[in-house]
Amino acid sequence: MKLVYASRTGNVQKLVDRLGVEAVKIAKGDEKVDGDYILITYTDGVGIIPKAVDNFIAANREGFKAAAVSGNSERHPDTFCGAAEKLEEKYGVKIITKFEKDGNEAVEQVIKELL
Repeated sequence: MKLVYASRTGNVQKLVDRLGVEAVKIAKGDEKVDGDYILITYTDGVGIIPKAVDNFIAANREGFKAAAVSGNSERHPDTFCGAAEKLEEKYGVKIITKFEKDGNEAVEQVIKELL
């Protein structure tokens, strides 16, 4: 299983760096990945899927198996990790975890178990 991620403020990047695994970073959304993958993403605006992430998934839908979603409950308490529900609804994937900012050891463990 591959790891794909998007990071705007650096929180998801910190988590991926701690995982210590090879990963594909979504920059523009036009990246390609072969095979099955887990997505780690942030939540944009008021609980939405970032546009580049949505574009990436549309082009790489077949391998999309699960997602982990970051959020900031202090800044966005009403829409914390809102992208998780939207990913689940739109793509029917399993949300393996929702986490605060750059996560913690428990989040790392949940992700590592699927890789």
